[in-house]
Amino acid sequence: MEVKTLKIFVCALEYSSNIHLFSLIKILKQKQINFTLEGVFDSLQRDHKSLFGVEEFRVMGFVDALKLLPKYFKIRKVLLQKARECDIAIFMDSSSFNIPLIQNLFKSNKKPYIIYYILPQVWAWKSYRAKILAKICDELWGILPFECAYYPNEARISYVGHPLLDTLPFSYVCKRTTNLIAFMPGSRVAEIKALLPVFKIVAAILKKQNKQALLIIPKHFKKQQLERIYGNVEEFALSFDTYEGLRDCEFAFVCSGTATLETTLLGIPTLLVYKAKAIDFLLAKSLVKLNYIGLANIFLEFFFFHSPKNNPSIHNFPIIPEILQQNVKPHILLKEWEGFDYEKFFSQKEVLMQYLKNGSAENCARKIEYFAKNLLK
Repeated sequence: MEVKTLKIFVCALEYSSNIHLFSLIKILKQKQINFTLEGVFDSLQRDHKSLFGVEEFRVMGFVDALKLLPKYFKIRKVLLQKARECDIAIFMDSSSFNIPLIQNLFKSNKKPYIIYYILPQVWAWKSYRAKILAKICDELWGILPFECAYYPNEARISYVGHPLLDTLPFSYVCKRTTNLIAFMPGSRVAEIKALLPVFKIVAAILKKQNKQALLIIPKHFKKQQLERIYGNVEEFALSFDTYEGLRDCEFAFVCSGTATLETTLLGIPTLLVYKAKAIDFLLAKSLVKLNYIGLANIFLEFFFFHSPKNNPSIHNFPIIPEILQQNVKPHILLKEWEGFDYEKFFSQKEVLMQYLKNGSAENCARKIEYFAKNLLK
């Protein structure tokens, strides 16, 4: 009997999404599931060809996002047609791009089985999206234990685990002294240009204290002209591999985003640093109703405030300090570094690991395997 090839459409625009997609594909191959991959994803998926380069879609802020609209309308027809030809369509993160695409796909006479993996943060803003996704998606795969409660009862949603736990090669549980300090100014050019000048000053001052500064550069910049993006980086040693670079670090200055959760789970004491265009920051602040912007801080706050027991650790916030906007100055960063609470960090980091429980790749692959065996006939 001929085994039918499962056609999977994927829309993964973010760098972090593609790392998680890579983990999922690895498990699918281990399970010997016969499949092809179509859609938009980056070069991590070496055995499959993306329809478009994901670098074109990576923008920062509300204003920059407007520049994507003309390009979006031009390529939408191509993506919709390819998705209709597939058995499963998996949409990862990038909700402003993905939700309109799913809505159009949902209206089609012929549509694939629609899955949203790495859901939009409806618990932070745009809560109405929960009802929309419950209607247009066949399954929702949550990566946070608490987010299922924010969707209506009819939503087919389940917590599959957190994908970062699939990729962590190590995780330290106590303070180390290696004299190597990481600087991660982000994966978008606008983020880098906003933070790197401050990071350079901090690195130069730390050098006088016998500390070595390591600049971690996203892999997708490796073949580009680094001088154009980063300028003069003589203050730093360079690494193009995040995990290898962080392995010997005792501390990290990190731009807000998934990277702050990564360094926290790795057990690298972290200072979150974020600076955006004033209009973008003000808009985000008015729309997002959260006390913190760091994912580790957000997750632990949800955990403690929704815990049935009055845990005294609830007062130990934040796990990592957050330095934002006009406070992003060298002397403030250095002061936070000098007064960092390592005991609180490591104790709360273990709580966070237990809360997230496990990775998501195995559970997601098992769901796809079930679909291939039972629904695809």
